[in-house]
Amino acid sequence: MGDRWPTQQVLALAPDASSAAAGRKLGSPVPWSDTGATDRVVWGSCAGSGKKPYQAVVELSGPAYTCSCPSRKFPCKHVLGLLLLWSEGGVPDAGEPADHAAAWLAGRAARAAATPSAAAAPKDPERAAKNAAQRAERVTTGLDELRMWLGDQVGHGLAGLEADAYARFDAVAARLVDAQVPGMANRVRRLPAVLYAPDDATDSRADWPSRLLQEFGALWSLAAAHDRLPGLPDELAATVRRHIGYPVAKADVLARPAVVDDWLVLGRRDTEEDHLQARRTWLRGAHTGRFGLILDYAPAGGTLPARPPVGQVGHAALHFYPGAPGHRCLPADTDPAPAPDTPESAAQDAEIAEPATPEITGTDLATARRVRAAAVAGDPWMSGFPVIITGRLGTTADGLPALIDRTGDAVGLRDGEGLWPLLLAVTEGDEVQVFGELGARGLDPLTVHRAGVVTGL
Repeated sequence: MGDRWPTQQVLALAPDASSAAAGRKLGSPVPWSDTGATDRVVWGSCAGSGKKPYQAVVELSGPAYTCSCPSRKFPCKHVLGLLLLWSEGGVPDAGEPADHAAAWLAGRAARAAATPSAAAAPKDPERAAKNAAQRAERVTTGLDELRMWLGDQVGHGLAGLEADAYARFDAVAARLVDAQVPGMANRVRRLPAVLYAPDDATDSRADWPSRLLQEFGALWSLAAAHDRLPGLPDELAATVRRHIGYPVAKADVLARPAVVDDWLVLGRRDTEEDHLQARRTWLRGAHTGRFGLILDYAPAGGTLPARPPVGQVGHAALHFYPGAPGHRCLPADTDPAPAPDTPESAAQDAEIAEPATPEITGTDLATARRVRAAAVAGDPWMSGFPVIITGRLGTTADGLPALIDRTGDAVGLRDGEGLWPLLLAVTEGDEVQVFGELGARGLDPLTVHRAGVVTGL
């Protein structure tokens, strides 16, 4: 049978720290029965609170997983526990999958076969132009209404917003959805967090009026940029269209030049909002040093596309979306073609037989902030920017969780208090490399790299 994964690779799949901890508890033989594994799939039944055990199945090539439990987290604790048990040799090898595992695999294969692979029939150009014009008109109307609403909020003052912020902002977001402006709708829907959720990276809960006005300003400037869309440079126009929420056809992205590299999965973040799951998978090229971001979506309760776990390296071709800062990408539909044989390439075959692992070297905070500032010049509406910082855990002058670099500069950690116990356990006081998304108000850490070990947060 194939090689079993190390524990670290299994835990990198966990959607959060609590799931990893719960999975560890189920990584012993006690609750499991009817387990088995082939080169392709691992399965088992885990005793729960009910009479019927939960059936968990993992297809290793994705990986992809399913479980009969009602959890909304993917993978759930039962899947993680099963994989941990398997990684430690606690799941016996089998010649064929169990019936329920085989049925699930067959269903996946049938759904994949049913997915149309041929290109869609060419669209009627006149109809496409008419639809585009109608959408542009709806978007313009929706943004005009948004600016009127923003003016009313500032003109009437922000006092009293805390009483009904969710109802007030959700109504505006719903109108933007109707106007086919989903990107702006999502920004408006997140505004109540400014009022109700303390920002523990800066302890600025009392500063919500200033933060809210900053968000209002970003919305206003984005709407104004849309008015000037035809006259904007191509790169900036693509950036504005992305933030507004205009779709970009997958075929158009795949038609752009590919970037072929050995890509390290740097970090991953799963979220669920408005009955929709979202996954952000960050990559970095070993040779280009380029960051890549794959965004996946699925309905709540559905299955997100399988992606390699954090810490894994794979040789792949990525096609990047237009616009700044140029991070979002799509994997090519096929593996990258090998380069033509040359004397030079033949001499190097032994050196490149395995994907190269990017060297994880962090920068100081001053450098990271300079790079982010340059990126903001091309995309003023961006939130998090990918950075790798070398430093140790510490606290800010206000006693809040922080990462302190070698120069003594500090950055507050978003959700630092919630992550603090895990961060302390992972770093053990050592200097580490932390990968995360750097925003104007702190660092959102996603992974810690220490002595060659990658830990997802």
